[in-house]
Amino acid sequence: MFGMVQEVSLSGAHAGSDVMVKPTAERYQHSEIREENKAFRVVNAVQSMYDAGDIGDDELAAADRWYREYVFASLGVMENPQSDGRVRERGDIHTWMIGRGQCSARMSQIREMLGLCAHVRLEMLLAREMSFSAMARHLYPALSEGRARMKVSAQCALLLEQLAHVYEVISRKKHKKKSVNDKLSIDM
Repeated sequence: MFGMVQEVSLSGAHAGSDVMVKPTAERYQHSEIREENKAFRVVNAVQSMYDAGDIGDDELAAADRWYREYVFASLGVMENPQSDGRVRERGDIHTWMIGRGQCSARMSQIREMLGLCAHVRLEMLLAREMSFSAMARHLYPALSEGRARMKVSAQCALLLEQLAHVYEVISRKKHKKKSVNDKLSIDM
């Protein structure tokens, strides 16, 4: 999810140009934008929770992972992460589709573990990048905006904590299964 912060273009058409392109006044009205290292960034709801201390690094990483898996499972699009130096096989269409199927199965497993309401909130928060106010209008139309926004914010923070735990459980099960398979191959 681009590190939970989406970059806005800085420079003009020429990379070496001294001209700096800034977000329009209309963009400033619709988004919270901040400047970091000469880069303008649109801050989403997850980044706001992280900056406020409502969630930690584990929750931020879980949100990023969920978003990447959601996009890969539903659209078949995956960002190539920066190389960490390890050599990876490129694969072919078959390995790509197997990976996409595993991602989709993991999304279904998470939806099953957390429930449909949690999945809807994750989609609103992470996939659609809705603000807390926008989510509140959809989920709690009868409540005042401030109260509904506060409820949604608390729910999302709790949900990201649960998501981090779910990924931890899935990882433990995977490693446990792998160690059992390793023992079986040694015993034979």
